[in-house]
Amino acid sequence: MSRTLGKDYILARAEEIKEELIKYRRYLHQNPEIGFDLPKTVAYVEEILKNMGLEPIKVGCSGLVVTIGKGKGKTLLLRGDMDALPLKENTDLHFKSTNEFMHACGHDIHTTFMLGAAKLLKEKVNEINGTVKIMFQPAEEIGAGAKDMVANGLLENPKVDAALALHVDPSLEVGKFGYKPGIAASSLDGFFLKVQGKGGHSSEPQKAIDPLMIINAVYSQLNSLVGKEVDPREKAVLVIGKMGGGTVANIIPDSAHLDATLRTFNPKVRDYLFKRVPEIIDATVKMLRGTYSLETVSTPSLFNNEELCEQMAPYVKEVIGENNLEVNKEPLSGTEDFSYISNIVPTMFMWAGANGLGENHYPLHNPNVVLDEGVIPLGVAVVVQTSINWLNHYSDK
Repeated sequence: MSRTLGKDYILARAEEIKEELIKYRRYLHQNPEIGFDLPKTVAYVEEILKNMGLEPIKVGCSGLVVTIGKGKGKTLLLRGDMDALPLKENTDLHFKSTNEFMHACGHDIHTTFMLGAAKLLKEKVNEINGTVKIMFQPAEEIGAGAKDMVANGLLENPKVDAALALHVDPSLEVGKFGYKPGIAASSLDGFFLKVQGKGGHSSEPQKAIDPLMIINAVYSQLNSLVGKEVDPREKAVLVIGKMGGGTVANIIPDSAHLDATLRTFNPKVRDYLFKRVPEIIDATVKMLRGTYSLETVSTPSLFNNEELCEQMAPYVKEVIGENNLEVNKEPLSGTEDFSYISNIVPTMFMWAGANGLGENHYPLHNPNVVLDEGVIPLGVAVVVQTSINWLNHYSDK
């Protein structure tokens, strides 16, 4: 028989520990680290979890996982990402970053959500009909952390049945949450091209092979690809954000480079473009007598399982109110590496409003962004409420 946990205790308890959670968040905000190189962050999170009586285990390069429950029924995975951005903070916060990095995407708050959830779930473990597995993930900003943890057994022992994650949004007011069923965020493919020409003196261009000319031709061809070969009713964008080479005006350089990103929503469009970009590069470089090397990195589209979202939405509304959970019509144009998990198990990924500045807010990834800490107890309560009630109801199915 399924049991439903009322919201009153969970939300009240989350508010009771708000100052403790803010302390966690501010330490993380002041000491940001990037990519997989998170020694201080991992040590701090690990110590807090051990002090709660939990046993974190390391998964992959820098990931941590704790498991809470009685080992029966279904297993629900929760995600908190820990890495920051290589960006110098430009706010007036008294707890601003003390180094050259910044939590400009709110991962300090995401980690805090999960620390709070771990504490409350540990307290209510006897009321959980199932298992909650909480992942503390590195390297989301480079699209590699979730993939690394999955490759190192994240979804096994116990086997994960579904997954849930929150992401703060400075454009939404505190108390508002949102999600997009189906495709929820774009895929991302990165192309990193190095063209090898033949350097020489500018007075004798016939003896050289100009890599800048080749790069320029590749640039022109790639920029026409989406407009000429993709159905206008589809959404896709290819941006060349970095290119160049050379040192002075009278030397034809030996090599040049070009870096591009491709974002799409439709997997068929993505597959077509991912094939066409290397074909265009290959033909253009060879036509102009150069050689090249090409590296690619890829993150798939994030997919929200419609059935799981329908199951979990009522529990979210119990915490934030019936009218405060918005169903978004359009997917996120950015990319989220939780997609590596959503491509394997049913997933619900939500936005949590963190706007404390009204119309004057800055977007994520901006050095001036400020996130309202009022979202912290709400996020914790939403995650805990949804986890316990979903497991208690659906572990019987």
